[in-house]
Amino acid sequence: MVRRAPPRMPVALALSLLLPACWVTTNEHDRVRAELDHRIGALENNDRQRREQLQQAVDQATAQVRTLNEQLEQARTQTRNLADLGVRIDALEERLRTLNGALDDLRHSVDDASNARTAVETRVTAVERRVGLAPQVDPSQIPADNGQLLALARTAFEARDYTRARFLTNTLLTRAAQDPLADDALLLQSRCLVAENRAATAVQDLNRLLQTYPNGDAVPDALGVLADAFVNLRMCTQAQRTLRLLIERHGRTPAGTAARARLDQVRALPREACGG
Repeated sequence: MVRRAPPRMPVALALSLLLPACWVTTNEHDRVRAELDHRIGALENNDRQRREQLQQAVDQATAQVRTLNEQLEQARTQTRNLADLGVRIDALEERLRTLNGALDDLRHSVDDASNARTAVETRVTAVERRVGLAPQVDPSQIPADNGQLLALARTAFEARDYTRARFLTNTLLTRAAQDPLADDALLLQSRCLVAENRAATAVQDLNRLLQTYPNGDAVPDALGVLADAFVNLRMCTQAQRTLRLLIERHGRTPAGTAARARLDQVRALPREACGG
């Protein structure tokens, strides 16, 4: 008897039986594919956001560096300016010291000249008395009260007896240089000198008044008389400065009020009246 071979199994069926775990359906493939695409998109999105954040950080850092560079340049400029300013201040201080030294020398010269003039006037008065030219004032008629003595000097001034008036004011100044009326006596003495066309001597007396009695009530009037003395000396620029100083510091006083009109008058003076 002939034995027949068993029938062959189809190939597909055999493969399915041998590899059951390797079979993937179309739906499963699409799901996996979609999940991979989602993950890749999420990674790309995160990467883009990260790049944007990094770019923003770079931009901010660049802006900060630019700002710091500008501030640094400003600081360097300020430092250079401060150095230049320091040099200028040193130069100004040096000039100021030089000017102060010159001013001190001038003050000493004025004081020396004033002392010399006082000594000369004392000698002249002594000579006048010897030759009978000095005002005949009986010592017994000179009041002990300084107020009365100043009143007598003012009476002599109003009578244009300037020599007698100066004698009386000088008497008050000699015996009571610190009296509250001393500045008034020195002012009246200066008025006498201006009236006698002795403006240069009057300027010295008025400067002594302003230095010795800077807070005296005679200061405003003294500045006005000083301006008149400068005009008599054809020093109109100095006269205008004095009047402006009077207006600035004592504008509410009668002398300050009068100084405004006087300043206009001095400004209107012709050139030949002001030293050409």
